[in-house]
Amino acid sequence: MDGWVMSDDQSASDEAILGEISSMCDLLGLRRLVPEKLVWQDRIYVGRGGSYPLQVDSVVAGRKKVILPTRMQEVLTPEEWKPLIGSSLLTASWARPRALKAFLGSVVITVGIYVLILLLAIMTSVLGSAGSFLDSFFPLYFGLWIVFVVALALYYAPSAHRAQLKADLQVAAILGTENFLATLKKIEGMSFDDVEKRDMKASKIRQPSVRERITNLESRGAAMPQ
Repeated sequence: MDGWVMSDDQSASDEAILGEISSMCDLLGLRRLVPEKLVWQDRIYVGRGGSYPLQVDSVVAGRKKVILPTRMQEVLTPEEWKPLIGSSLLTASWARPRALKAFLGSVVITVGIYVLILLLAIMTSVLGSAGSFLDSFFPLYFGLWIVFVVALALYYAPSAHRAQLKADLQVAAILGTENFLATLKKIEGMSFDDVEKRDMKASKIRQPSVRERITNLESRGAAMPQ
């Protein structure tokens, strides 16, 4: 697939970046990840042929491997990757409860609608002849469940946006705001097309742009007592 750069032999820099994953987990008090492989690719592949672009300031860390954008290879040092790694780890740890809320909420709403229709069909004649159809047509409820999952995911999306900025502030408090800013400004200075597009199309339901992250950290620095 296009964008893949994989080798059985990791470079010294790759190994150092992998080491930062475990280090930041320990520093942030998160479940320790000890990935064995660093993969450089510009897209995350899901399902059958599906994919979405990996942003240049993104880090995808799992138990077995870490994925970083190919166009950032040899751009940042392992030390410069450290704040991005920490922020991504924190954001991912906070995303699980939101995903669970969206899943459980959609199940509860769908089951509630089904029970209501079932009761109306059994106990009243409000639904008429449609009652016998609605209380047993399960594809309808599966479709409703999908709609509610998507709706709740969008509802919680602004929380994800705020969580990223909050994670940046927490990591900056540990590693130093200036160090984090230096990394983000270095990325911004590379003038990647997707960075510039995200700056122009900033949205509360998307991942914060690099410029938003910089502004967020600078505002923290300005608020700190001199």
